[in-house]
Order: sequence, then C-alpha cells, then structure tokens
Amino acid sequence: MYAATLGVLADWARALELPVVLLQPRSADAHETPLTVRMVRTALQARAVIAVGGGLEGYLPALQRATQGKTPIRMLLDHLHPPSDDLHIWLDLGNARQSCEQILRWSAQDGLLGIAQRQAWRRTQLLFRQLEVQVREARRVLQGKAYIAVHDAYRPLTRRLGMRSLGSLQPDHERPPSLQAFRSALTRARQARVAMVLCAEESPLGATAARLLRVPLVLADTLEMPDPTRDYFTRLARLIAALQQAV
Repeated sequence: MYAATLGVLADWARALELPVVLLQPRSADAHETPLTVRMVRTALQARAVIAVGGGLEGYLPALQRATQGKTPIRMLLDHLHPPSDDLHIWLDLGNARQSCEQILRWSAQDGLLGIAQRQAWRRTQLLFRQLEVQVREARRVLQGKAYIAVHDAYRPLTRRLGMRSLGSLQPDHERPPSLQAFRSALTRARQARVAMVLCAEESPLGATAARLLRVPLVLADTLEMPDPTRDYFTRLARLIAALQQAV
C-alpha cells in the first residue's frame, strides 16, 4: 500500500491499479496541514509515501523525523525532466504523465507491477491523449486571452492553452490585498483587456473584481483539494471546459 499526500496523486495510483490511501485529511490544504498522529501511523503502514515535494507539503520533514526513515518519502518533483518551475505539477500534462510513469517504475521496484498494472497504464495513456486533444481544441479559443486569479495556481495549464496570466489578486491564502494593490490589479487587468477572473471557490474578492471588470467569474478547480466523486482526469477535463466556455 502507498500513502499519497494529495488526492491527485492517489488518483494516479488508483488509475494504475495500485493500492493507495490518502495521507492527509480530505479537508486539509497541503500547504498548511500540520502533521498528526493519524498521518504518522498511516505512513508507517505504507510501503512508501508519494509526494510532490519542493516544499508543497510542509509537513514532510516532520513526517520523516517521526517515522525515523522507516517509510521512504518519494518526491515526484525530483524526477521531472526538464525540472518543473511550478509545484502544481498535476496541471501540466507533460509533468502529470511523467509522474504516472515514475509511480509505475516505483511499483516495479516494489514488486507490485503485474499484468493489471501494465493494462492500467495503457488505459491511462489513452486518458492523457484525450486530454491533450482537448487542450489543443481549447487553445484555438483561449490563445492570447488574459486572465487574473484570486490566487493563480493555474499557470502550468494556462501556459499550454496560450493564455496570459496577470497574477493574483490575493497575495496568499491568509492575507487579503490592500485597497491600493487591488486597484492596481484592476487597472492592469483593464489595460490587458482581461477575459475572465478565476477562483477555486466562491470568493467575494473574485466576484467584486469580475463585476468591476465586467467579465465572467469562473469557478476553476485547482485539483488541490480531494474530490471523492470525480477522479483526476474528469476534473482536469472539466477545468479545461470551464475556461473554454468562459469566452
């Protein structure tokens, strides 16, 4: 059994027919999750912990100390070629595919790679190809369009779509912007003829910006929070479609 730090990583392992559990609480933000006793116990029962790395999961150093190295922590970010400049690797199809291949290699090292996993990999490759087709079609509509986000975690995807990011309205999850910073962001957005405002969930800040700019407010899933009702491939397809429909 593997322990995955994020829901998308667990989705990839399940797509490959590998046993996996989610390490952190379903309602938790990976950036801010404190280490709990349950997480340590889960990690100790696992063959390995699969993580993004790069500081995304801030509790990993504490987890390594708590488990005393008994469970290896494998970080996907260390295996990407070329290295990713963004921690949201699941929103870049190339990085996502490489990550699935790496999980498959780890399963071979652990003696878990069998016929079912090889067949699952072929199905997973097809799902990635379908997403690539969707990206190419959406790019025809979205290329050159500018957007501003409440918190811009979308760039690995929007770069592939040919979109222009105008940055974030909110500096981070904790601090609201100053009035001057908000006004400056709106001025920048007007000058760039922004096409939409993106936010991961209902946001008064995003709604206000969209109203003042007279553009659509798009609820755009970052895929960071687990969703037991939809897998990674379904969620990413819905995100691409939401961006496309906004214009």
